[in-house]
Amino acid sequence: MIDISEATRISRNPAILAVEVDSETVMMSIDAGRYYGLDDIGTVIWTRIDPPCSFGDLVDGLAMEYEADRVTIASDVRALLDRMVQQDVVRLD
Repeated sequence: MIDISEATRISRNPAILAVEVDSETVMMSIDAGRYYGLDDIGTVIWTRIDPPCSFGDLVDGLAMEYEADRVTIASDVRALLDRMVQQDVVRLD
C-alpha cells in the first residue's frame, strides 16, 4: 500500500484521456496504450482531483457528501489510489 498522508497532493496524470459515459469514466493511457474504467464512486474521486487536492480534503469532502465514516472512506480511497498510482493514472506529491 502507498504511503500517503493527509497533506499528500493528488493529481491526474495529464497523459490520461478520460471521458464520462453514464456515471462511469473510461480512460486511456496514451503512453502505455491501456484502457481503464472507473465505477461511479471512482468517477466522483476522479472529478474531485481536478484541480489537484490533498488526500485529507478529498476524504473530508467524500465523508460529508456520503455521510459515512471517515476512517472507512480513507481506507477505501487509499486502496483505490494505490491501484491508480500503480497504473500511473494519478500522481502523488
